[in-house]
Amino acid sequence: MSTLMDLTVVLLICPAALAAWADTRFPQLRPREIRRTTIHLGVIGVIGFVLMRPLLDEIFALLTGPAGRATALCVACAVITYSLMVSLWLLRIATDTARTSR
Repeated sequence: MSTLMDLTVVLLICPAALAAWADTRFPQLRPREIRRTTIHLGVIGVIGFVLMRPLLDEIFALLTGPAGRATALCVACAVITYSLMVSLWLLRIATDTARTSR
């Protein structure tokens, strides 16, 4: 497998599977209101678009070599998993709203 394919699996498919598993396994963590889900969406927006790059820069400044890359990969996977989980929550709320409005 190529490096691009490895990164696709590690940074997209694995976090998506983990987010789906966590949403199914722990339904009590899912927010029931659109307001709380919107707050989570705002938090992931701030983390993903504002804090992620400086955080990764700090990780690479503190840790060099394989340790820095592994730590950065773990942080990126955690952020991607959280963002995909919030996306699942939004899809659930949208489908529940569409189903009840019929």
